[in-house]
Amino acid sequence: MVDDGVLEVRVIEGEHAEGLQRLEQLAVRLTEVERQIEDCKGKLSQVEGELEEFRQRSELERRFSELTGLSYHDKSLELEEEMKSLKSRLESLTSERAELYKEILKGLSNVIFPLEEEASAQVSEVEVFFKFRDGGKYPAITRFLKSELKFGVPPVYVTVLPEGVKVVGASDKTSALKELINAIEALRAKAASECERHKAESLSLKHSLEGFPLFKKFVR
Repeated sequence: MVDDGVLEVRVIEGEHAEGLQRLEQLAVRLTEVERQIEDCKGKLSQVEGELEEFRQRSELERRFSELTGLSYHDKSLELEEEMKSLKSRLESLTSERAELYKEILKGLSNVIFPLEEEASAQVSEVEVFFKFRDGGKYPAITRFLKSELKFGVPPVYVTVLPEGVKVVGASDKTSALKELINAIEALRAKAASECERHKAESLSLKHSLEGFPLFKKFVR
């Protein structure tokens, strides 16, 4: 059931199946976290440049200050502190991204698609389109399915759109239902497999992050 745009989690085959609304929210947050990670990396590069430039000029500026009686401000410590702060934030965001990715894969391994009944499917000569119930739209999780699991791209004939699921190449509902069921089951299996692989890879994320060149050079 849908109430005020929130899809409830339903129980299927004795297990809690994921509602697309929750996965949509997780995918939206994942997109935001990935944007913040890129911003953080950009700021790190900027601070790195500032620190490198300051270190190249510091001796000249210090000597100039001594000879002219001007005060000298050593910015290296504050720039290094800023880099440490950015490193901590990048580590936090990277950890959150890994958790979000894992949760989405876990949810997709048991996902249900809240589609309208078969009778309301739109049939043409080249495709059958099943709309999501109650006008639901899920653009963020749709992007995740296409980019991360390659679901809904050729040669697959089932593609997920923000407003529903389209079966391309089917001209009758029976054929479309077979394709749809096979595709969703394949999606669940692939998500479960990716979830297991991601668990193993996530163990090395912190080590990979510590190898980030900006941190090696300037973080104590």
